[in-house]
Amino acid sequence: MLEIWKGNQILQLKDNDIEQWFDVLNYGLVEDRGFNSNDANIEEIKSDIKKDYIEYLMSCSMNENFQAYYILRDGHNTIVAVCRIVFDKGEYYLEGLETHRDYYRKGYATELLFEVLHELKRNKILKIYSIVRYHNIKSLNFHKKHGFVMVMEDKTNTKFLLNVEDKIRKNLFDLWAKDYNKSVLKSEKECSYPFAGYSEVKYSIIDIISSKQKAKVLEMGVGTGEITKPLYDLGYEITGVDLSNKMIEIAKIHMDKAKFILSDFGNVLNEITIKFDFIVFSYSIHHLSYNGQIELLIKLNDYLKEDGVIIIGDVSTFTIEDMNQLQNKYAAIWDDEEYYPILKKYQLSQLANLYKLSYVQINEVAGIYQLRKGDIK
Repeated sequence: MLEIWKGNQILQLKDNDIEQWFDVLNYGLVEDRGFNSNDANIEEIKSDIKKDYIEYLMSCSMNENFQAYYILRDGHNTIVAVCRIVFDKGEYYLEGLETHRDYYRKGYATELLFEVLHELKRNKILKIYSIVRYHNIKSLNFHKKHGFVMVMEDKTNTKFLLNVEDKIRKNLFDLWAKDYNKSVLKSEKECSYPFAGYSEVKYSIIDIISSKQKAKVLEMGVGTGEITKPLYDLGYEITGVDLSNKMIEIAKIHMDKAKFILSDFGNVLNEITIKFDFIVFSYSIHHLSYNGQIELLIKLNDYLKEDGVIIIGDVSTFTIEDMNQLQNKYAAIWDDEEYYPILKKYQLSQLANLYKLSYVQINEVAGIYQLRKGDIK
């Protein structure tokens, strides 16, 4: 679980939070300051170091260049990793990324970095720098492993740069690539029907949802959880619907605290009692006829919060004519039992009375819809 400490929140921290925060950082501090653990006044030295650190933490609440401390807790509410972002001379810097010594090699530093990157992206911070001392081999290797690019080096330090959005995108694409079957990989690589832009569609869905820090997400056709697993890891509340019990069992392994409903799209609404910020269809709504799609999307309006959004990523075109051309181009492999979304059909339906509809064509094969509840004027 991620916490963000900044401003007056820092001044209101409980003693236990501060103790845990310092305990993460309190490793090798005596030696770093040139002291020895055998010094006669070692306890006084340790006390002074702790005092200095806590004074620094408190001062961050009033420092305009301090963005935030990012705190990662485990399932037992223990602080396991910390870092901070500061602003200096027009650049944002990642500093003090540390994992508690009792939790090394458990992936917490990587988990914290990934969550921080999403927070930075929400705040329109698109690149960060980091300065590492030349002798800190562990940190140097961590930066290189995670795609930081060296931009400066001297006898003391190495300065790294990381593009925030590129890193998020790469992490997600690498994660999904592990589960892609050969047909998906071939279709996406060749930019051909039906999976041209498959990864880009999924990334766009996550990009839309992650712009909101906290949200309830319903995925219609959750499958094994490819889309929602990265969101689940970021703390989003997930409900997944699927007709396949085997798919749900796999998804449960990856998202053990998510809610799952075994049902088809026609009957699932009888089992849903809450409203959602986002409802997602990723390559799933095409199993319904065009009338069936529109009827379901109309009904789902009642299950959206105000300003909630339905997101559809699928094989799609602007017009019926475009879809016919696409079908003719891929006639040999076209699936005649699918009803791929067409923008014009949606625009001419009753959906226009309920939603503000926007559409982005990813490539000739795929597109992303957003149906936003609320003011449609």
